[in-house]
Amino acid sequence: MFSVVKNFLQRHKRKFIVTGAVFGSLYLLMSYAQKRLREWQEKEAKKFFEMTRKKQHFESTERTCNQTILTLSKIVSESILRILNTEEIIQKLQDNPDNKLALWEQMKIMIFTRICVLIYALSILNVTLRAQLNIIGGYLYRDSVHDGEPLIDSELQAKYLSLCHHFVGPGVEDLSKQIEKAVKRVVEPISLKKKITLQEVEQIFWSIQTILCTDTNDGDPIKKMVHYLVDHTEINDAKFDTIVKETMDILESDEVMSVAMSTVSRSFSLVVDEVANLFAVKWVPTKKNHLEVVDDQVITNGALKLGANSDPFVDVNKLDMHFVKLLPVVNELITKNTCKGNTNIPDLLTQQLTLNEKLKVFGANVYEVFSNI
Repeated sequence: MFSVVKNFLQRHKRKFIVTGAVFGSLYLLMSYAQKRLREWQEKEAKKFFEMTRKKQHFESTERTCNQTILTLSKIVSESILRILNTEEIIQKLQDNPDNKLALWEQMKIMIFTRICVLIYALSILNVTLRAQLNIIGGYLYRDSVHDGEPLIDSELQAKYLSLCHHFVGPGVEDLSKQIEKAVKRVVEPISLKKKITLQEVEQIFWSIQTILCTDTNDGDPIKKMVHYLVDHTEINDAKFDTIVKETMDILESDEVMSVAMSTVSRSFSLVVDEVANLFAVKWVPTKKNHLEVVDDQVITNGALKLGANSDPFVDVNKLDMHFVKLLPVVNELITKNTCKGNTNIPDLLTQQLTLNEKLKVFGANVYEVFSNI
């Protein structure tokens, strides 16, 4: 029996060798494929966890950024309202002084200066803070995934973030003086007795923005963001110098200038919308709501007449208002909660800038660049 088996194996020796080689090769290929599959799965899982971790870190950075912006925006707004204090003028006007005309002239300049400074200051603050906090966020993420000496320590973070303190104080004062010059050129010639339309109010803001954009003496405030941030700072540390230069490169880029100008224009549009609401609210049509007898029939006259519209459409573009009457209500948009949503212009601008999609994308792009270097 053994000889039969032996003979069988000898006769089919080649077949067994080939078959063994085939199955052996298949086994090796399957083992290799399984190994590669496991490696790919592990790589994808690691990539997924890294992406999730990075996403969570960015979202945390974004929340910190928004909270910081809200806090500093409040401080900047209060600083502007303190520097350009219309309440003192209002108090003087209530006493009916001999120089009340001069006070009204001063008032009209200050009100428009206030609005323009708020728009530019809050826009600059939002852009610079989003750049700074996302640069730091990117560095911190890299520190969290790599061993070795940290790229940015707590002392450097504090020193870097303190750059914006200059803008909150002296920077806002410098900005107010520059914008006041532009406002005077546009608003000073307008008579207080003049009846002004919404289009003319919009033209005032547009003219001020144009003057500031083409200012050859003091420079466009948007293009001076770097000046407000770093020109006053003494840099004597290599790491600090590197991060400051990186920030300057970002803030001076054409893309950031475009985003900043877009936020300024959008903010002016927001203010004009609120002024348009003022025109609509202050316009009160003449109505006669008494009964009349015509051809032995009783009808109503005015808004109560059958078929009449009790809430007529108001085309604000066709309305006008004396400039002197417009000023106090515009001032209340800044100091009191008379805007839509029971808020005021500083808070409305802050909310709009915090939710601005272009600024969010800008911050995300900065974070992505600095977290991947």
